[in-house]
Amino acid sequence: MRESLYTVLFARKVNLLLIILLWIPLCHANAELVQTSLSQLSASLEKNPKQTLNKVEELNQLFLHPQPSSRFWFELKVIEAKAKTKLGYFDQAKQHLYQLESYLPVMGGFRDAPAQIKLLQAQLALKLNDISAGLLLLEQARDLVPKEHVALRSDILHSLAWALRYQAKYSEAEQVIKDAISLVAPIEDKARLATYYNQLGVIYDYMGSLQLALRFHERSLNIQRQLQNQQGISNSLYNIGEIYRDLEKYPQALQHFKQALEVDKALGDPIHIANSHGKLSQVHLQLGEIPQALSHSQEGIELARASGANSDLAWQLSILANIYVTQGALTQALVTAKEALTLAIEAKAKRTEHTVRIVIIEIWLAQSQYESALSEIEWVLELPDIGTSYRATLYRYQAQALQALGQYKYAVQSLESFIESRTQLYHDLDKQQALTMQQNVEFIRQEQALKLIQNEQALAQATLENLKLQRGMGASLLLCFMAIGIYIYKRQKQKQQFVELEADMMAQSLTQKNRLLADVSHELRTPLAALKLTVEAMQHNIEPDPVKGFVKIQKKISHLDNLIKDIYQSAQFDNDAMVLDKQPVDVSILLQEIVEEFQPMYATKQQSLVFSEEVDSTLFELDAARIRQVIFNLLRNSHFYTSADGQTRVTLKMNKKGLTISTEDSFPGVASEDLEKIFERLYRCEGSRSRDHGGSGLGLAICQQIAQAHGGSISAAHSALGGVAITLQIPHQPQD
Repeated sequence: MRESLYTVLFARKVNLLLIILLWIPLCHANAELVQTSLSQLSASLEKNPKQTLNKVEELNQLFLHPQPSSRFWFELKVIEAKAKTKLGYFDQAKQHLYQLESYLPVMGGFRDAPAQIKLLQAQLALKLNDISAGLLLLEQARDLVPKEHVALRSDILHSLAWALRYQAKYSEAEQVIKDAISLVAPIEDKARLATYYNQLGVIYDYMGSLQLALRFHERSLNIQRQLQNQQGISNSLYNIGEIYRDLEKYPQALQHFKQALEVDKALGDPIHIANSHGKLSQVHLQLGEIPQALSHSQEGIELARASGANSDLAWQLSILANIYVTQGALTQALVTAKEALTLAIEAKAKRTEHTVRIVIIEIWLAQSQYESALSEIEWVLELPDIGTSYRATLYRYQAQALQALGQYKYAVQSLESFIESRTQLYHDLDKQQALTMQQNVEFIRQEQALKLIQNEQALAQATLENLKLQRGMGASLLLCFMAIGIYIYKRQKQKQQFVELEADMMAQSLTQKNRLLADVSHELRTPLAALKLTVEAMQHNIEPDPVKGFVKIQKKISHLDNLIKDIYQSAQFDNDAMVLDKQPVDVSILLQEIVEEFQPMYATKQQSLVFSEEVDSTLFELDAARIRQVIFNLLRNSHFYTSADGQTRVTLKMNKKGLTISTEDSFPGVASEDLEKIFERLYRCEGSRSRDHGGSGLGLAICQQIAQAHGGSISAAHSALGGVAITLQIPHQPQD
C-alpha cells in the first residue's frame, strides 16, 4: 500500500515536471502556437468536458498567482468556466466568473474579455432557468462585443435564440439563430454551424414544421460525426428522437433516446442526463410500459432536484403526474402537478406551465371537480401567447364541465368556440400547405430557368468555337451558318415547347390545389352547417332533448376530426414526411386477424366475409401498420356499400414476383367510368355506392399513397360477384 502511494506521488511530480518543461518553450513561442493549443482545448471541451477540466487544472499549476495580463491565462479561465457549467458545478462556475470579472480593469488589452465574461454569466443563468437575468446579460454582452469578433457575436445570438425559444417566442428565435448562421457560414466554422443547425431544428420542431426540423437535425448530426463531438451527437440524437415521438414512431424514438442517454452519462452533464431520462419516461408511458416509465421519471427528478434547475424539475414532475393519472392515483397526481406548476411559474417557463395546467384540468375533470376545472380554464384562457390547438383543448374541456353541471346554454357557447378554434387550426394548416406547394412550384420554375440559361451559354460557346474553326472558308462558313441557324431554330422551338409544358404543369398544379381546397371546404361545410343548426336549436331551446343534441354535436365533431386527420395524413405522404417502418411480416396471420376483427361488423348486415390464400411462404417485408390501414379501409367500404346478405372475399397470393391482396364484394357495383377515379381525393361516385357513411372521402386516396410508398400499386375493376374488386400489388424489393 505504501509503495503504491509513493508511486502515485512520484508520477504526479513527473507530470508536473513535464508540464513545466512544455511550458518553457511555450512562453517563448509565438501567438499562433498558443492559439493552436487553446483551440485543441476548446475542441476537447465539446467532446469530453471532464477530461478538459482535468487538463486545465493541471495547466493552472503553472501559474503561482493570477496573471490577467496573459492571454493564455485568461483563455484557460474561460475554458474552465465553460467546463464547470457543462458538468453542473454551478456554484463553482459562478464564483469563478465573479473572480474573473474582478480582473477586468487590468485586461485593457483584451477587447473581447468583457463580452465573453457576460456571455458566460448569461449561459450560467440560463442553465439555472433564470431567464430574465440571462436576457439582461446577453443584451449587455451584445453591446460590448467588438465588431471584428464574429464567432463571439454568433455565440451571443445563439444563447439569445435559446432564451427566446424558452419563452415560446419561436418566430423571434428563428430569426436570431438564422442571423448567427449567416455570421459563421462564410468562415466555415463547422462546430458552431452544427450547434446552430441543431438549435434551428428544435425551433422548427416546436413550431410544428417536423420536416424542416428533421432536415436541420440531420445536418447537425452529420457535421458532429465528422468532428467526433460526442455532446453534439447526443444533442442531435435526442432531438431526432423527439421528432420520432411526435410522429408516434415510438420504437425509433426509444432507440435514439437510449443512445443519447448513454452518451450523456459518459459526458457527465446532469441536466442532459435528466432530460434523456424524462424523454425515455414519456415514450415508455405512451407504450403502456408503466414500470419503466416510473423508473426513468424518478431518476430524472432526482437529478433535476440536485441541479437546482426549477424549469427542468417542473417538466420532470409533469411527466410523473401523467404517470399517476394513468395509474388512477389522482390525489398523488394533483399534488405532483401543483408542485410542478409552482416551479414552472417561478422559472417563468411558459411552455412547461401550459403543459402542467392541462394536466391539472384533466385531473379535476376526472375527480368531478367541475367548478375548479372551470375556474382554471377561464384563468388560463386569459393568458397571452396561448396557441390555437391549446385553446381548442381548453374550450373542449370547458364544454365538458359545463355539460356535467347542466349549464347547457354556456356549454353550447364553449362548443361553438371549440369549433371555431379547430376550424382556424385547419385553415392555418391549409394556408401553410398551399404556401409550401407554391414555393415548391417556384423553386422548380427557377431551377428549370437556370438550366435553360446554362444550355444557351453552352450553345453560344459551341457556336463561337465553330466560327473560329471555319474562319476563312467561304462555302464551309455558309454551311456552318445554315447548320447553326437550323440548330438555333430547333433549340428555340424546343425551348418554347418546354416553357409551354412547364407553364401547363404549373397551371395544372395550381388548378389541382384550388380544386382540392374547394373540395375540402365543401366537405367541411356540410358537418359545420349541421353543427351550427344543432347549436342554434339548443341555444334557442328548440331542441327538445339537450342530451341527444350533445350526442349529435359529438358525432359531427368526430366526423370533423376524422376528416382533418385524413387530410393531414394525406399531406404528409405528399411532402415525403411519412416514413415506412418495414419489417418481415407474416401476411397470412395479419389478414386472418383483420378478417376476424371485421366478422362482428359484417354479421350486423348478415353479410359473409371469407379469406383464402394461395402461397408457399407468407413472410414479406412491409410496414404492417400501413398495410393494416389499407385493408381496414377496403373492408370498411365493402361492408358499408354492399347490400344486406351480400358477400365479401379476401384473397392472398404470393409468388416470386411479389405480394397480391384482393378484396371482392357483391352488388351493387361501380360504373366503368368511375373505376379509375375512385382513388382521387374526395371523389364521390354517383348511384348506390355514393351514400355518406361518415367517411372523409380520402380513404382510397390514402390507400393508393401507401401502396406507392411500398413501390406497388392498387387498382379497381368489376367483380365477378357483382360488385367491385380492388387489388393491391407489392413487388419484392431488391436486396442492397
